[in-house]
Amino acid sequence: MKRGIAFSIILLSSLMVALDSTILVLALPAIMADLKAPLDLVVWSIISYILVVTVLSTQMGRLGDLRGRPAVFRAGMLVFGIGSALVGASSNVAELVAFRVLQAVGGAMMTAVSMALISDYFPPERRGWAFGWSSAVWNLGAVAGILAGGLITTFLGWRWNFYINVPIAAAGFALGRKYLEDLGERMQRSFDVMGSLMLGSSLALYSLAGLDLAASGFSAAILAEALAGTLLLAAFAFVESRAAEPIIPPGLVKTRMFTLSALSSMLQTTANYATLFLLTMYLQGVRGLDPFSASLWLVPGYLLGSLVASTGGRLADRHDPRVVASTGLSLQIAAYLLFRSILNVDTPLYLVTAVAALNGVGASLFFASNGKLIMWDVPRRWYGAASGASRTLGNIGMVLSFSIAIAASSTAIPRYIAFEIFAGLTSLEPQYMQPFIASLHAAFTASAVIMALAAALSWSRLRHSP
Repeated sequence: MKRGIAFSIILLSSLMVALDSTILVLALPAIMADLKAPLDLVVWSIISYILVVTVLSTQMGRLGDLRGRPAVFRAGMLVFGIGSALVGASSNVAELVAFRVLQAVGGAMMTAVSMALISDYFPPERRGWAFGWSSAVWNLGAVAGILAGGLITTFLGWRWNFYINVPIAAAGFALGRKYLEDLGERMQRSFDVMGSLMLGSSLALYSLAGLDLAASGFSAAILAEALAGTLLLAAFAFVESRAAEPIIPPGLVKTRMFTLSALSSMLQTTANYATLFLLTMYLQGVRGLDPFSASLWLVPGYLLGSLVASTGGRLADRHDPRVVASTGLSLQIAAYLLFRSILNVDTPLYLVTAVAALNGVGASLFFASNGKLIMWDVPRRWYGAASGASRTLGNIGMVLSFSIAIAASSTAIPRYIAFEIFAGLTSLEPQYMQPFIASLHAAFTASAVIMALAAALSWSRLRHSP
């Protein structure tokens, strides 16, 4: 009973973070109007969140190994709730972005250790079921964000999209204090501050380079950011090779099942989020739908994904999880090739929904099984490091996705129009329609290639016994 409640608390955090991800995009036009801020500044409320979670996840996961995963999780729940309240109370765009950063710190603390906590509570033979439910709840949260976001923004105002997190976070924090048990192995060592700063700075520079590439195209400044990130990463590797207790244990990287699974996850995220961005831009830019209506056409995919996720988790427990995960990726490749084939200016929207649902089924099968494989032979003392590193790689994939989507679309239309379409502020003029469709076809081809690389890594795990 107590562990069931603890698992529910972990799922509650997934629901809250997923809800927040879809609600914000729908609220962008209302935020711009209320704060009297341009799109290029308001969009940093999304970018800053992704950036902070990317940079902090590895460090927060390692901190969970050192100081206790439940403690980091509970603190994250509290910080996320406070950040949400402050975001809702923002009086200008600077406050909005700053408080989103605070909210992201809490999000990083929760998500970085959530996979480790699930692994603490469930033995390997039941983790597929647990990760399946985690994926299902994430999908349900995304659907709730779509449905609630439009209604809340229309009838209560955009600020309540963030205020809604406050009672959820408060309940999660209170229940977490009572029911979350520290089942991990604690190590009495100090946190590697220097290594943390170097890794965080390197990831920040790489992320900024990707985001700047999406926003303005290639430039000398972007090259400088990438080179500086590479130099810092090399320095980090040198320092960590001499650290008593490095943030990312060398033995973790040498764990083949973890490394192959984490890299598969990064590539899957890169291809999958790019597809979601591109579909949103198609529905809003080509078909002229508002953000809420466009999202509704994608809801069935999320719902079907939720139903499949729990089933996929049980399949991963009863059969070879490597086959289940790889099959999911193969279904996603098929979906991308179908999108490349059918998308045009007058494609029936029910076909878009059907292929999106196929993509959702594939993603759910992958997540339910891959989470189990990431943690399969990781020693308990490294659970937090593995969970955080996996989350960091996933967020790097998200940054790359955004870059792919904007870069692909901007080959046919000006970048500022691409951003406005993504925010639901405009639709395409007739002369841009066919060139934009052609760029989408090229982007779906690229996503299929990236997903094929993920599938190749995933299928290669059959050579290594789980």
